[in-house]
Amino acid sequence: MTIELRQACADDVPELGRICYEAFKDIHEKHGFPTDFPTVEFAQQIVGMLTAQEDVYGVGAFSDGAAKGSNFIAMWDETAGIGPVSVDVQSQGEGIGRQTMEHVIARALSQGFEMIRLVQDSFNMRSLALYASLGFDVKEPMSYLALSNGNAVDPALRPATPDDLGAMDELCRGIYRISRRHECEVLMQLGLPAFVLDRNGIRGYLIGLAIGHGVAETDDDMTTLINGLGASVPDSHAFVPLRNGELYRKALGAGHRNQKVMNLMALGPYEEPQGTFCPSVAF
Repeated sequence: MTIELRQACADDVPELGRICYEAFKDIHEKHGFPTDFPTVEFAQQIVGMLTAQEDVYGVGAFSDGAAKGSNFIAMWDETAGIGPVSVDVQSQGEGIGRQTMEHVIARALSQGFEMIRLVQDSFNMRSLALYASLGFDVKEPMSYLALSNGNAVDPALRPATPDDLGAMDELCRGIYRISRRHECEVLMQLGLPAFVLDRNGIRGYLIGLAIGHGVAETDDDMTTLINGLGASVPDSHAFVPLRNGELYRKALGAGHRNQKVMNLMALGPYEEPQGTFCPSVAF
């Protein structure tokens, strides 16, 4: 099979979204997990959103004009984040995923990005082997939690505003060792639920949905943010690093439940976060 790789455009979204939906549905159902994309329309919405972003590069794989898969890499700040990656179910095992991975990695490197990261499902042995063979190392195992809506919302929790971005970035830099300011700005502009814990100053923030992330001064502060997100946004989720046993136990104690375990993987320089953080589906 001869594969053509080219930048994805709006006309490609319906087919690439369908392939993304079917690929994730297939691997998750084989292992007994709920899929990340509950409907084909939701997958098409996500693929369309990423395709439209100026700082996200999406590549489509095609054979004789037929879509075979896609891959996206977000280059919002100083670290590039890959995903989602999907290949048509009938075309898997033919090297298409590797080709798209090599393509987006080369794209990021050509744009000056040395730090490239992704998150992969721990049960997906094929993707784990692929990413490792490309030079990615596992840095953080984490639980993808389905959040309870039964917790009280702390009075200090409020929606984040553009005026908070400076304080959010300062906190992020202190913990993550990198800036994610532009990413936060874009996700807030897109209307994703974003909350700050404001106790005479920003003590933490959390952006909802799988694409969002958060940092906080303490595990208790992050637990408050997670509880508030669960109570405020139906069917919400959050990632909790499993090596932070204290935060993980607090989350379980608050009624949040494991959906699956995922691995944060990194290519290039990686400085371990110092403090309390919740990754996104990119890193």
